[in-house]
Parts: sequence; structure tokens; C-alpha cells
Amino acid sequence: MPLPAPINLEHDVVPFTAFRASLAAYIEQTRRTHRPILVTQNGKSAAVLLSPADFDQAAETLALMADVRAAEAELDRGEALTPAEVEASLRTLRHSPPTPPSS
Repeated sequence: MPLPAPINLEHDVVPFTAFRASLAAYIEQTRRTHRPILVTQNGKSAAVLLSPADFDQAAETLALMADVRAAEAELDRGEALTPAEVEASLRTLRHSPPTPPSS
């Protein structure tokens, strides 16, 4: 799943005082545009507002990326299975009796 849309520097960077004064409007804006709101405090980045759906998408994407990095590290360590080993493992699983669920 894709990450949320990039921040529009003209419309999506908001000082904390303006954010606090119009919180409901900014929440609606993130829902409607799917762009995050960058909240600044004393001229520096302080927080980011995302819609729940965009947050979930970003979290899922980051988890998938972490899985890819872990797999690449396994490859680098020589821990990968050959295609023949994968095929043999799948055959074994296919012919094994199902494991009963634990209570």
C-alpha cells in the first residue's frame, strides 16, 4: 500500500496556534485530501496529523519494508534457502497431517 500523499508546503504546514484554533477543520482536511498536516512550534516541526486510514497504510507499508530488509539481511548472511530446499519443504508440509489447534 502506498504511503500518504506528500505534504503541500503551501497548504499543509501550520503553526500550532492556528492548528489549535481550527483543529476540526484540519482533521477534515486530512480526511478529504489524504495529505498530512505538519504542525510547527516555534518555527520547527513538532507533529504530523494523519487520517487513521493513511496512518494504517503507512504503518503497513513500513512493516512490509522492514520484512524486506530482514530478508535481505538473511540473504547477506547466507541464510537463504535454495529453490530445491523450498520445494522440498513445501512437499513435506503438503504431506504432513494438519496440526490440531491448541486450546
